[in-house]
Amino acid sequence: MSNMIEFSLLLCLYEKENPEHLKECFESINQVSVLPREIVIVKDGPLTDELELVIDTHEFPTTTEGQSINVITIALPENVTLGPARAAGVEAVTCDWVAIMDTDDICRRDRFEKQLQVIEGNPDISLIGGQIAEFVDTPEHTVTTRIVPTGHDDIVKFAKLRNPFNHMTVMFKKDAVLKAGNYRFFPWFEDYDLWTRMINNGIICANLSDVLVDARIDNNTFGRRRGMAYIRMELKLQKQLRNLKLISMADYIRNVILRVPARVLPSGLLASVYRKFIR
Repeated sequence: MSNMIEFSLLLCLYEKENPEHLKECFESINQVSVLPREIVIVKDGPLTDELELVIDTHEFPTTTEGQSINVITIALPENVTLGPARAAGVEAVTCDWVAIMDTDDICRRDRFEKQLQVIEGNPDISLIGGQIAEFVDTPEHTVTTRIVPTGHDDIVKFAKLRNPFNHMTVMFKKDAVLKAGNYRFFPWFEDYDLWTRMINNGIICANLSDVLVDARIDNNTFGRRRGMAYIRMELKLQKQLRNLKLISMADYIRNVILRVPARVLPSGLLASVYRKFIR
């Protein structure tokens, strides 16, 4: 384990995060078999006192080499949304490899170890993710899994229709992300936007077949993805896929027909359609 690649863990949170969920996320990081060299926490605007207390009082363990994890906090003066917040975090990390995780999810103990083993055996890879188990309340209450393809060619093909990565599982090379233009303002699609630009740059990517993260959802997770603002960003994404020549005009028309009308459905019906067809 001691010779594994050093990596940074990037976390972003904002004031509406649940302090208990953040605490559970931190505790799961404490249990991983391979620890990050540093943790960069981006505060996307002012946080509640309860969230600040969790950050200030949590103690991350030392590495197997006896090194303390370097915890860097970046306090943005106002909420800039997830894309720009993550972009600031990517700029701040000092390791060549960066892992992403959401602050309300649970990291599996062997997540980083498994990803690093693949990275070390495949030096051409610049982006790697894995599968997620989605749960309500506790990880023991898994309700579904989101399965994404594992091989590079299948990932590129999948990207023509759907997001080919579970963003809370990814690890990537910092320089590959910066070369693609980093995260940017693209509400709801920050990660999909970045992956397509990286793929367009010719990077090699992969997903593990293992579940790496237990991802927290609630009854409104999918139903919230509706309305005109969401439709505008959906259309913007499809236009980008077309401009990058990742999809044909026929693909573009198909995607719009499949995805856009669903965004005006009642939230309960949209959740069902989203799980079965859009994801």
